[in-house]
Amino acid sequence: MFSDKVIIITGSTQGIGLKTAEMLAQRGARLVINSRSEQKVDVAVAKLRQITPHVVGLAGDVSDYASCIQLRNLALDSFGRIDILINNAGIASGGLIKEIVPEAYEKVVRINLLGSIHPTLACVEEICRQKGSILFIGSVAGIVGLPSYSAYSATKRALVGLAESLRSELSDDGVFVGINYPGFTENDEQKTMLNARGEEEVLRKRSGVKAVKQDKTAGQIIRQLEKRKFRMYSSFSALAIQWIYRFFPGLTLNILRHYRHKITSMQ
Repeated sequence: MFSDKVIIITGSTQGIGLKTAEMLAQRGARLVINSRSEQKVDVAVAKLRQITPHVVGLAGDVSDYASCIQLRNLALDSFGRIDILINNAGIASGGLIKEIVPEAYEKVVRINLLGSIHPTLACVEEICRQKGSILFIGSVAGIVGLPSYSAYSATKRALVGLAESLRSELSDDGVFVGINYPGFTENDEQKTMLNARGEEEVLRKRSGVKAVKQDKTAGQIIRQLEKRKFRMYSSFSALAIQWIYRFFPGLTLNILRHYRHKITSMQ
């Protein structure tokens, strides 16, 4: 299915994004990868070219629309079309509402929300021409808001509404739109998060949480594209939380309130 398909993956130089790129490269895809760091892009491109020569990359901030136009143009200049866009770029964030500064909220909104809206705006016409796919990478925090993760939860929940709107809007164009809910997935050692002051710091390894392997999460993302299924959950925990919240929303919120201090301490 993915042989010779042109796929843009934002935030794809580490973690889930890079693992997804590796697995798609093994399936014959032509890849366009992205990160804010030019050095990380160069390293990732070199790694992926050990699998396939059909890889290009561009450093740029996808919360900036002009950078997304450059990313689109690179795909078209290199491969002639765009079949699939995976909106993976995002950043974790934490902080109590009494401590978090406005600038921190603004950064999270730009990266997690505009960082998915702007690539979609830049690429949607080309994807419509190919009757292709747009996939958003959500989060368990987008199912139910987590204490001390209000900015992150708000932006990930917003992606659900965005995906639902585009699913209906683009159905006449034959475009598949989906949202994937990864569970707690293994992080790279250098992965960062935004603290309450809006500063990036290394994300600590969570204790007491069984993390899902990156290849399992990436495999679920790929299966979702194959099945063209609107919602998929990359872990049993994410699926369980969705079902519990759907049928027992009050109970779910009370459980979160009861364990709020434990959840907050996980940062």
